[in-house]
Amino acid sequence: MEHRWVRFLVVVAALATLGLSGYQIRRSELVVKEEQSIENVFTELSWALSLELADLRASQQAYVANGQDTHYWTIRVTNHLEAVRTSLDNLRRLIVSPGSVNALDGADEAIASLERVDRQAREHTDREQILLASDLIFTDGLELANRAAEQVELARATERATRNETVRATRATQAQLLATGTGIGILALLLLAPLRRPAARSTTSESDEFQTTGSDTLDLRDYPVSGDGTNGPLTSDVSVDHGSASQLQEAAELCTDLGGLTDVSGLPDLLARAAALINASGLILWVKDTNGGTLRAAGEYGYGQDFLQRINSIPDDGNNPTAKAFRESSLQVVPNGNSTNGALAQPLLVNNHCVGVLSAELRDGWESRNDVHAITTILAAQLASLIPTDVPTKSDTAAAAHG
Repeated sequence: MEHRWVRFLVVVAALATLGLSGYQIRRSELVVKEEQSIENVFTELSWALSLELADLRASQQAYVANGQDTHYWTIRVTNHLEAVRTSLDNLRRLIVSPGSVNALDGADEAIASLERVDRQAREHTDREQILLASDLIFTDGLELANRAAEQVELARATERATRNETVRATRATQAQLLATGTGIGILALLLLAPLRRPAARSTTSESDEFQTTGSDTLDLRDYPVSGDGTNGPLTSDVSVDHGSASQLQEAAELCTDLGGLTDVSGLPDLLARAAALINASGLILWVKDTNGGTLRAAGEYGYGQDFLQRINSIPDDGNNPTAKAFRESSLQVVPNGNSTNGALAQPLLVNNHCVGVLSAELRDGWESRNDVHAITTILAAQLASLIPTDVPTKSDTAAAAHG
C-alpha cells in the first residue's frame, strides 16, 4: 500500500474499530459487575428473610408455652411480620426474572395467610383456648411459614440462574468484540506492510558496496563480513527441515537469494541459512587474493569478527584441507574425531579455475553425507558467480596460445 492517504484511512479505521471495541468491552464489563453485585445483594436479603421467618415461627410457638408472657411475644411476632414485609418489598425491587416474581408472589400470599392464622391464634390465647391456638400454630402456621421460606428460596435460585445467564451472554459478547478488534488490527498491519522490492543497483561510484562489473559480482576486497551474531541470526534460529526434498528446496531458495544479493551486508544472513542447512557450526568464505599466493577470509559465520580479522589469510600452498581444495579444485573432507567436529572444504570454480573455497565445520558426522556434498557443491557454484575475478575465458586462453 503506497498512497499515504490510504494508509492514513486504514490507520484511522483500525483505531476507531479498536476504540469502539474497547469501549463496548468496558461497558459490558460494568454490566457484569453490576449483575454480580445485585445477585450478591439479593442472596443476602433472601437469606435474611429466611432467618426472619424462622424467628417468626419460634415467636408464635411461644404463645402456647408455659410461663411465657403472651403480650411480649405478640409484639415480637408483629415486628417479625413487618420485617418480613419489608424484606419482600426490597427483593421485589431487585428481581428481573418472571420466575422470581411468581415465587415472591407465592411467598407474599403465604405471609398474608400466616397473618390471618396469627390473629386467630392470638384470639384463642386471649380466651385461654390453648389447645386450639396450638393446633393453629403447629399445623397451619408452620405449613404457611415453611411455604413462604420455600418460595423465597425458589426466587433466589431463579434469580441467580437468570443473572448467571446474563453474565455468560455478556462474556460471549466480549469475546466476539475482542476477536473482531484483533482481526481488524491484524488486517490493518497486513495492509500497511510494505511490499518487498528488488533493491536498486548502484552504478555511480567505485566506493559503493555493490559494483556492477558486467557479471553482477560482489566487491569483497574491503568487506570481511562476519556473522558473529550481531549481523545475522544464529543457526539455531533458522528453521530447516532436514528431509532430502526439503533440503533441496531450501538450497534452491538459498541460491536464488544469493543470486539476488546486491549488498555484502546481506551475506551473513545467507551464510547462517547455509550453516543451518548442512548442520554446520561455522562457515568461512575464502577468496583468492589478487596479489596471488594467499587465500583471504572474505566472510564467515559462527566464528566472530575478531577471529576473521586475526586469521586474515592463509597460504594457498599450505598443508591444510582448504589450501588443498584450492590447489586440486576438489572437495576435501576431514572426518570428525571423538571430541571434534568434522570439516569439509568445497572449491569455488569459474571456467575450471578455482577462485576461492567454502570451508565448513560440521556436527554429528554430516561431513560424510553425500547430500551435504551435493548441497555444498551447489552453494559453492552460486557463490563463485558472485566473486569478481580476472580468470581468463576459453577464448582468451586460445588467443594467447596462438600468439
